[in-house]
Order: sequence, then C-alpha cells, then structure tokens
Amino acid sequence: MADLSNLDLIFVFAYFIVLILIGYFSSRKQKEEDYLIAERKLGTLSTMMTLNASKTGSILMLFVAMVYLWGISALWYFIGAATGLMIFVPFALKLKEESKTKYYTLADYFRYNYGETIALIASFITIFIMFGFLVINLIAGTKIFVFFTGWPFWICAGIMIVVVLSYILMAGFKAVVKTDVLQYIAIIIILAFLAFILFDGSLIPASEWNFFNAELSTIIGFFMIGLLMPFASPEIWQRVYSSKGKKELRNGMILSVIIYTCVAFLLALVALTVKIQFPDLDPDLALIYGFANLLPGGLLGLSVILLFAAIMSTIDTYIFAGSSAIVQDFFNYNRKKTVSYIKKTIFLFTVLAAIVAVLIQDLVIGGYIFVSIVVVLAICVLATWIKKNIKQRTLLFELVIGVIGLMTYMIISLSKGQIQPTIVIVALGSSIIGLIIGGIVSYLKDNFWVKRSDKIERR
Repeated sequence: MADLSNLDLIFVFAYFIVLILIGYFSSRKQKEEDYLIAERKLGTLSTMMTLNASKTGSILMLFVAMVYLWGISALWYFIGAATGLMIFVPFALKLKEESKTKYYTLADYFRYNYGETIALIASFITIFIMFGFLVINLIAGTKIFVFFTGWPFWICAGIMIVVVLSYILMAGFKAVVKTDVLQYIAIIIILAFLAFILFDGSLIPASEWNFFNAELSTIIGFFMIGLLMPFASPEIWQRVYSSKGKKELRNGMILSVIIYTCVAFLLALVALTVKIQFPDLDPDLALIYGFANLLPGGLLGLSVILLFAAIMSTIDTYIFAGSSAIVQDFFNYNRKKTVSYIKKTIFLFTVLAAIVAVLIQDLVIGGYIFVSIVVVLAICVLATWIKKNIKQRTLLFELVIGVIGLMTYMIISLSKGQIQPTIVIVALGSSIIGLIIGGIVSYLKDNFWVKRSDKIERR
C-alpha cells in the first residue's frame, strides 16, 4: 500500500466533483434523444476520444498484468485491436447508413435484419459482455483505491459507484460522451508525461523485446481478441450510431487507431519498466505498485487521476450500454418512459456488478471469462457482413453451439483452477463449427426437406 498525501486526495476528489458537475450541466434542458444517443451529433474528435476512452479502462492494468505473465507478446492484443478497428471501419460506415434514427443498440441491427429471436439472443450476450466488463473495471478501479488508501474493498467500490451514478443518472449517454472527452485528454497527457519520466531504455534487456516470447496459441488468442472485439462491442456500435455523419465517423475511427497505437506503445514502455524493476509483483497490482515506487514525489496523485480517468470513462460506458440494452431490446416504450426505466435499470445493474466485483476480485481471470464470449457474437456479426442474406437458422446454430462450446471449456478449466488465453481459440472454433452446422441444416431445410414435403403433399 502507498499512502496518498492530503493534497493528492484533494486532487482526486476534486476530479470526482468535476465529473459530477459535467453530468449536472449536461442534464439541463436535455431531451430524451440527448440522454439516449447524444442526438447523433458527435464530430470527428469527440468520436475518436469517446471511442478510445471506452476501450482504455481496465486494459491499462490488465495489459501490464499480461506483460508480467507473457512479456511484450501481450502487445499482440493491441496489434489485433488496431487491425480489427480498421477492418471494422467499412462495416461501421454501412451500419451508420442503415441505422438512421432507428438503431440504438447492437441487437437492433439483428432485429431489423434477421428477426426477433436472433436479436434477443444477441442482446442477452451483449448484456453479459457489458456486465462482465463492468465487473472487471470495477475490480480494477477499486484495487487502485484500496492500494492508495488502505480502505476496505467495498467502501472504495461504493465511492466509485456513487460518483459514476451521479452523472450518468442525470445526463445519460450525453454525460458519458462529455466525460469521455475530458478523461481521454487527461489520459493522453498524463500517460505521455509518466512514460517519459519512468522509461529508461537501458534498464530493459533486449530479450524483453521478443514479440514471440509467448506460445503461438497464446499470441493467436491475444490477436484474435483484439481483432474481433469491435464487431461485438455494443459501446463501439453506440458511437457509430451517435456520430454526426459517415465522414465524421470514418475520420474519427481512423484517428482513433492512430492515437490508440501510440497509447499502446507508451503503455508497453511503462509495463516493461515496472516489470524489470519489480519482477515478483502480483500482476493485478503491478502498474499501481510501479507508479507508487518509481515516480518522484508529487506525481503520485497525477498517476492516480490517470488510472481513474481510464477506469471511470469505461465504467460509465458499460453501465449505460448494458442498461440500455436491457430496456430497449426487451421493451417497446416511448422515449420518455424508456429514459425513466433506463435510469432505474442503471442503478440495479451497477449495484449487482459491484456485488460480483467484491466476490471475484481477480482481474486476469475475470478478463478471460468475459472477453471470450465476445468472439461468439463477433463471428455472428461477421457472418452477416460476409453474407447479407444468411439464414436466421444458421445464426441461431452459431450462437448456441458457440456459447455451449465456450461454457463447457470454461467449466473444465475452472475445475482445474486455470484459464488461459487459448479460451479464445476454443470460442472461435466452436463458433465456426456452429456456423458450418447451421449452414448445412439451413441448406438441407431449404433444398431437401422442403422439396420432399412438397412431393408428399402432391401425392
């Protein structure tokens, strides 16, 4: 544990107050469409910042933890993420063209194109994803608070929840976007400053720069997680819907890739520096321990604000995306009633996630469990992009078999007490098998069983 000075604590709580004030002023004279999707008026810079802020969060601590376990090979996640986002751009532009004013959630895409059944299954999966990522980020943020204050885990989790709920209940998605912009500016400036202070190339041996240090299956797992993530991330889809136009969306996403890559490089320098200095740390706490012990006096509070900016800009995103999906995907209310029910759901969704976070308290294992389900949904989305007229039945088989295969592997792994990044390969394999089986069943149904039934009827 590292004690924050009174001045550090003042800075941290002042930062919390600023977030609450942003929520208050954003809520004044606000319309329902502001609360739900920020009136679909995000420009290039705001699109870039809110995209990246929503993807940063616990990845700061999680990436450093992965560097401890697999070295610089963990950077394959960021390589995959940058590649995936670039591949996602043309799909996002197509999605933006389709969405107009009718899409609010990821499941809406399936509802308007492939029917209610697929939409509801996709919604269940996205809610699980958002809930899981919310839990992971709550664990990360709370561990930061516990480390620097020594307060009980549940108290630290409670303070974070109160702050986030304060502004998100007042202004919804509009507050999410505005706080994202502020927090991402803080993340870039502070991370660059801290990386410059911490990094000393002479301390990092050449062996640590081996990108293929981990096993090939682990590298593939890292890369595939990053590559497929955009296609199954409801928070990214919301940014697509909320952008002003296709031009702003395209430029914002390209700029997002460039900035995200730079942030990944800076974080890699920080992670390697901490690993070399303190090789035997708990991976979950490596980043904050490194900040506490390597930064000169007076900069500790700055590093804490960086971490909270990253975590909280992601927490609010997952809270809103998950709660919106629960209300908008399963109920057909008017906008005013939708906003009212989303606010109630936000409170319950967040409290439940906090309880789970207090029970789990393990960042890396939680990351594997919740990230792997992304692959199943991403394959479903990619299948619809590759073949627009794909049968609903085919998608149903992909989702069901993908989830069953993943859950089976997860149960077996947990019984052995260990989950590895290769869980992503299992999710990918079972999803593809489900897609193939679904395609075969659909083909037989349309070309064999139907014809046979026609012959029977004619007889």
